Amino acid sequence: LIAILHRLGQRIGQIAYNSRDAIGCGALEEPDTGLTEFGRIVIREMNHVGMLVDLAHASHNTLMETIERSTAPVIVSHANVRALCNHTRNLTDEGLRALADCGGVVGITAYSPFCETTPGVRPKLDDYMDHVAYVADLVGVEHVGIGSDFFEAESPIRFERFFRTRYPELIRNYVLETVYVDGFSKVDHLPKLTAGLLRRGFAPAEVKKILGGNFLRVFDQVWKA
Repeated sequence: LIAILHRLGQRIGQIAYNSRDAIGCGALEEPDTGLTEFGRIVIREMNHVGMLVDLAHASHNTLMETIERSTAPVIVSHANVRALCNHTRNLTDEGLRALADCGGVVGITAYSPFCETTPGVRPKLDDYMDHVAYVADLVGVEHVGIGSDFFEAESPIRFERFFRTRYPELIRNYVLETVYVDGFSKVDHLPKLTAGLLRRGFAPAEVKKILGGNFLRVFDQVWKA
């Protein structure tokens, strides 16, 4: 099926979504059981056809075991830094180093619960950029990108029924209007991020890498015709 999906045009596959599935363990699952035997087969086949493995929403052990087994760089399309915001959806320093060692990239997400500095207080753009800067300082600017996780077509009904009902501990007091960081909550705000990164001292060439160049590099390495 992976070969068929690849032939149909799929080039990125996210292998877990919070809970445990046939491939591996999700970030919110307990205990963290990592990859399954079927998961190891899936990673091998994705490598073979040239489909990029996305470890967003995967558990720490799934992340580490996938990186160990993958023969190609992997990405975490949207997650943040656990040292700055202690949430299981965020990456540990160990995970960030392993991701960088394999040539991968993490996309920093604007989701408020993963950027908080004070529990329940909506973070701001500067708090978001702290995560970008942390990854750049820890493992290099070549391994950080933007994974905003914006969903501007989201409806209030779906947000309440799916996210708040399913993940109340994650969403907590946030509503649709505040679930993204203050100052970076939609695509129109990308120029604010660019200006903010330049103010932080990132060189223009580094900002280009962060805003998409790093992901394009990985795509070029992994994707096959």
